[in-house]
Amino acid sequence: MKQEYNTEELLAQIAALNNLFDEVRLIDPQTASVLDPVTLQAVGQADNLPIPGEDGRVLRYLDGEEDFVLYQAITLRMRPLLLAARFASYRPSSGDRREALALDRTLSQCQQELVRDYVTGAYNRRYLDEVFQPLAVQKAAEGPVCVVLVRVNEYGELCSKESRAAADCCLNTAAGILQLAVGTDAEQCVLARLEDGVFAAAAVGRTAADLSALLREAMDCSRREFNLSLSRRGHFTVTLAGADWGETGRWDMTLSLAQQRLFG
Repeated sequence: MKQEYNTEELLAQIAALNNLFDEVRLIDPQTASVLDPVTLQAVGQADNLPIPGEDGRVLRYLDGEEDFVLYQAITLRMRPLLLAARFASYRPSSGDRREALALDRTLSQCQQELVRDYVTGAYNRRYLDEVFQPLAVQKAAEGPVCVVLVRVNEYGELCSKESRAAADCCLNTAAGILQLAVGTDAEQCVLARLEDGVFAAAAVGRTAADLSALLREAMDCSRREFNLSLSRRGHFTVTLAGADWGETGRWDMTLSLAQQRLFG
């Protein structure tokens, strides 16, 4: 959003914001007045105005609500003003039960997608940090907690010499083998894709050596082949490195130690 406007540009900006937000107001911060954008006359008062940051922008959530107001500092013919755009979250009425349930299902699906890797369907780094890490902290006092990183060695070469589609096909094959090995109990062992070509298997109740042996056996007993094209097939290899919680006493340090061993 630009910060210097003439009257025509400001009216166009407000019209565009009205398509995205529930309410857009023009405010004079010096007098705490709400202005009519056409006449620039005061039409109301604005209380508890924020002080914009270096970028001239402030996002404020309203107390006790999921609504928020985005404030943007602007100038209109050298006059400092604020644009305040309010977004109101959807609140279904008590009689609108079906729509409320549909909204809950949609939000639940969105939350699931936020912790999944869009290529392989495995979990992502966000899941490890927000969901598995608190579980690991809790379980570390009761038994071993570990993480094992699995690098698909050919991933970078596939991206540069073949295609991203071929590299993604390779990752999907690797993810399928690894997922079968770790199982479906996310409270015991989870598989996540950390970055390009690297997966993390994190487990409670297992040591890194035990989990590495399990994953290595799964790889050795599987056909690590994938489609390069309709007529060509490829083969991939993996490198494993792990670390135990007991070596560091912290989740982030355990993960960092495994990464050092993998890339060192």
